[in-house]
Amino acid sequence: MKFGGICIKTDNAPRLAEFYKTVFQKEPFAEGGHYGFGNFAVYDPGGIKVTSEKNISIQCFDADIDALYERLLRDIPNINVTSPPTKRPWGAYSFWFLDPDGNEVAVAQQEED
Repeated sequence: MKFGGICIKTDNAPRLAEFYKTVFQKEPFAEGGHYGFGNFAVYDPGGIKVTSEKNISIQCFDADIDALYERLLRDIPNINVTSPPTKRPWGAYSFWFLDPDGNEVAVAQQEED
């Protein structure tokens, strides 16, 4: 088996797609209620009730999270940062924020390949 990607189901795909368009600085492929960013997508299949109970954290990496953090604060003024850039006890340098549906996104610093 090979992992293919993540799709977040939502009741407002255009709003969530616009948020991730700013985060990823990438225009999504859009078809109906589906917005794809490569192996990451948001989708409104209809009838979805977005709940406040979340049990997933989306992990991303960037070579310069301080610059990314500053860009996100500038480009998304109301971004809900749950933890600013911090050196974690396990060694990672990371920050965490929530998307408009309350899904957690964690960004850790990693040198690019």
